[in-house]
Amino acid sequence: MRTLFKEPLFQFLFIALLLLLGERLINADDYAYDQYHIEVDNAVLLQFMQLRAKTFKPEEAQQALDALSAEDRQRLVDDYAREEALFRDAMELNLDKNDQIIRRRLIQKMDYLAQGFYDEGTPLTEEDLRKYYDEHREEYKKLASGTFTHVFISSERHGSEQAQVIATELQKTLNAESVPFENAPRYGERFLYNRNYVNRDDDEIGSHFGTEFQEQVFAFEVGDKWQGPVQSTYGWHLVLLVKNTPAYIPPLEEIAANVFADAQRQQQQQVKREAIDKLMAKYQISDRSGQ
Repeated sequence: MRTLFKEPLFQFLFIALLLLLGERLINADDYAYDQYHIEVDNAVLLQFMQLRAKTFKPEEAQQALDALSAEDRQRLVDDYAREEALFRDAMELNLDKNDQIIRRRLIQKMDYLAQGFYDEGTPLTEEDLRKYYDEHREEYKKLASGTFTHVFISSERHGSEQAQVIATELQKTLNAESVPFENAPRYGERFLYNRNYVNRDDDEIGSHFGTEFQEQVFAFEVGDKWQGPVQSTYGWHLVLLVKNTPAYIPPLEEIAANVFADAQRQQQQQVKREAIDKLMAKYQISDRSGQ
């Protein structure tokens, strides 16, 4: 042991330890002051107000802070100090350890921080938009749509065959009297859904009437003649089709704003993915889950 005390390195470490302990004892009050001192200024209150409101608008926050009465401002200071004190004591007690909720929050924050690299992406050019549009044309396809009215005869009420006979006879009346679109509600029976369908896409029509009805209606000619009868899930229908728009893909110029938003979103996702990949490159992963 005496030999150890004679070693210069040991003597150096021993003296350094004494000096550190002495400094801590002399400045104990200062350390306690720093640990239990909560400093509140305008910058702290502005950030606290924005976090509370979950909106980050510094100018509006500053205006709201300036408009506070002395009593309200003191209440805000007290609220911040209370939360800060609880946070510091929680961290001192290591309450953040092995807490899945806090873990998820921290992961979400890091994921959010990765979005900060969005500005590093180069501005999208017209060429970029056209390339994105060409690669995703089918996503912008407009469904076929139609405008029509119908007169309904219920199969549940009359039976399917009799309902078809009634509809066939009624069709003769409708065409003989040239019954217009707006007078359709005067004929037939009440239908579960709508009487008139204006610019409704074929998916909605199929969901209301069934696939067979949907296919036949879009095969009709546009005009002032009542056509049918067409069978649906619920009965028989006479249809006056006044507009039929086939499915189509609109030109880029018509949907440029939507294409730009989608292309920009894809670019941002790519930038974020690259930022996270760069972060992951620092780690070595050993998968022993199968052992």
